[in-house]
Amino acid sequence: MNRYTSLISLFCIPLFLISCSKSNPVCNQEDPIEADVVKSVSFIVPNFKIIDGIETKTQIGPNSSFQWSENDTVGIYPNSGSQVYFAMTEGAGASSAEFDGGGWDFKPSAVYYSYYPFIGDIYLKRDHIPVSYLGQKQIGTSSTSHIGPFDFMYTGATSSASGKLNFSYHHLSTLLTIKATLPAGTYTKLAVTAPSEVFTTTGYFSLLSSSPAVVSTGHSNQIVVDLEGITLTEQSMFMVYLLLAPVDVHGVELTISVLNSQKKEYQQKKTTSYVYEAGNQYTFNCAAFTEVPQSMGLIVGDWDDGGTIGGDAE
Repeated sequence: MNRYTSLISLFCIPLFLISCSKSNPVCNQEDPIEADVVKSVSFIVPNFKIIDGIETKTQIGPNSSFQWSENDTVGIYPNSGSQVYFAMTEGAGASSAEFDGGGWDFKPSAVYYSYYPFIGDIYLKRDHIPVSYLGQKQIGTSSTSHIGPFDFMYTGATSSASGKLNFSYHHLSTLLTIKATLPAGTYTKLAVTAPSEVFTTTGYFSLLSSSPAVVSTGHSNQIVVDLEGITLTEQSMFMVYLLLAPVDVHGVELTISVLNSQKKEYQQKKTTSYVYEAGNQYTFNCAAFTEVPQSMGLIVGDWDDGGTIGGDAE
């Protein structure tokens, strides 16, 4: 899910899956029983619900259309046995696509769970699927092509019926949109910083939970997204998208900080009235940035050399 001209998709793919073989090490190794011939598999990805802000682009919003990208892959677990994967083989750039399941029978008596993005570990435990919000990078003004690997999703228990297997996904993350109006320049990083370590950097979720959610194992006071290919020739607005684990920032003063290639830092403070929930999209309109010297900003070391951001902006 590397491109989001929409965040909703329903597609049915004709598949005829055969039983496990030695050439497929990630399939269910149980003795085969009578299997269902799966004639179609559908995957439904819901919209992020827009909580505030008015979209100026149609890349993300209620009327846009979702597109798969080549090599997009989802993981599927039976209720007993190891995971298998469905990988994109055709249909990149379209709302429907064909997946190759590697030759696996769907058993009518079994239930299945799916998650995205797939992790290629045959020993991966279904109750401990890792997530990380580190390393986000947006290439291009207002681009959304980078958010797929951080849009962690899951489905509940799904049964095969009459040759159909229908997966309905749920978002585990919050989508945050920053509308930044800044002077001419080339911009290289954006950070959202809180007074304390409220943001999840790493964690996991369990497909066995009745209501899967991200369990945090790593924390930080900021979330950072690298920027590339964003050059303004005059003061203008561009949009930055980043994914967060759900977090309670109601009444918290956040600092939006942007760095340019000349190592100038621009800041604006924002206070939200929301608890950021999974599956929701929130927007900050930042049109009143102030340039600050590094000695007064959030920079410790140099962002371009991998330095971290910390401390309180004054």
